[in-house]
Amino acid sequence: MEIASEKVASERIVGIDLARAIAIIGMVLINYNESIAPSYMGPEWLAGLAGLIPGRAAVTFVLLAGIGMSIMSQGAKQSGDPLKRQRVRHVLLKRAAVLFVSGMLFQTIWIGDILHFYGVFIVVGTLLLFAPSIWLWLATLFLNVGFVIMLLFLDYDAGWNWTSLTFTFTDFWTPIGFVRNLIFNGWFPVFPWLGFLLIGIWVGRLDLRNRSIQLRCILWGGTIALSAEMASWLLTNYIAPKWLGFNPVLSTALFGRSCLPPNPLFALQTCAGGICMVGVCLAIADRFRESAWLHPLSLSGQYTLSIYVGHIIFGIGPLYLLDYKDIPLTFSVPAGLVACAVTITLCSLWQRRFPRGPLEMAIRRLTNGKPLPKQVSGST
Repeated sequence: MEIASEKVASERIVGIDLARAIAIIGMVLINYNESIAPSYMGPEWLAGLAGLIPGRAAVTFVLLAGIGMSIMSQGAKQSGDPLKRQRVRHVLLKRAAVLFVSGMLFQTIWIGDILHFYGVFIVVGTLLLFAPSIWLWLATLFLNVGFVIMLLFLDYDAGWNWTSLTFTFTDFWTPIGFVRNLIFNGWFPVFPWLGFLLIGIWVGRLDLRNRSIQLRCILWGGTIALSAEMASWLLTNYIAPKWLGFNPVLSTALFGRSCLPPNPLFALQTCAGGICMVGVCLAIADRFRESAWLHPLSLSGQYTLSIYVGHIIFGIGPLYLLDYKDIPLTFSVPAGLVACAVTITLCSLWQRRFPRGPLEMAIRRLTNGKPLPKQVSGST
């Protein structure tokens, strides 16, 4: 969800909004597929494409949250003023608290909630917001190594019901289950998912308007993502089972490309891919800044929190009530795309009257303590 910046519309980096829009489209499609087509029945080519999305959209969101935090704090960081830094931290901590509480409430109707994880990520990210970049990288390394150690010595299956079509966590509302889910084996556990936010903070420190930086994000991000993908395939299919003697389950857990469990190669591939995608979006936004299609699409990237909650309550919810469960991808994917098209249209209509999305306005009123202007064209 959008954490970014207090800057006026003319200072927005449109490419970041475009990246958020693409990420929310991916998340909408994932949630439609996982909710009403969990068996991924359908043409092989469609199942293959749909299978590439899970985990990646959420990684990009967390990465973009870190970028947003970094952009928001640039003025305070450059000034070196402790009071300005304290104010930024204070605002972020209040937003983290609102997201955490909102996410816990949302968890009662949506077991795959990411908002309460966001709240925890932002709290820790706030502590490292002005830290040297090397600390961000070392913390990310620690999170990934720590996850592997936990995976080898703890029971990753604890609390999960893998037999249901839509995976459920059976003891989430117990103290031990909640902590285990939050730290280790939930949908988006602190180990290693917090690392995506920390890398996002580092990326946000770069001059993202610079075309050279954009090109480096594309080339380095794309190269690392492809290399990690190839390494995962080789390790899972050949090296680990045939040369190292690992059983298939352990090989997949340690070196696979699934978001469950999120092993280091998954983290490397998705994070690098997310950086590549951000670079591509920045370049596209610069190249097509006057194009008619760019504004409505990038605008939806400013309303991601409202879209995230809204598509579940008003989109997937009614399908659940109609008992649409385990249907083919040929229904769920078009349904998700229609939902995205309707949402983009509604965002454009909403923006004519209000400066931000409904939930975005609510959070800013709760955490900034300032009334919003009645209408600011193109505002964040």
